[in-house]
Amino acid sequence: MARRRESRPSHYSRSARLGELLREILASELARLDDDRLELASVTGVETSVELSQATVYISALDDEAATVALEALGEHRLHLKQAVARSSAVRKVPDLVFALDPSITAGERIDRILRDLADEAEG
Repeated sequence: MARRRESRPSHYSRSARLGELLREILASELARLDDDRLELASVTGVETSVELSQATVYISALDDEAATVALEALGEHRLHLKQAVARSSAVRKVPDLVFALDPSITAGERIDRILRDLADEAEG
């Protein structure tokens, strides 16, 4: 008798599932790393390419300086983090990790600033 495939929503793609798995593993591994430069950094999301060969890991930090320092540190720990993903998952080929600042944080701050300015104009 043929095995039935586990039903998954079709809108939840393989790249999205891999991205979420990578986010969990990398966030956990980031907490384990003994690097002061990464204390204020957190993994906010991961986007994988369609062919699953590259993963962009988005991070946030307290301020721009901390984010720049964290990106540099993550670059130095790239191989270790890739090995951690290989150990913690059943992925055949671990995607190359590219680290970037999360643009949604900056966009959210910009929207907040605009709303505050509009509220100030309405009051004044």
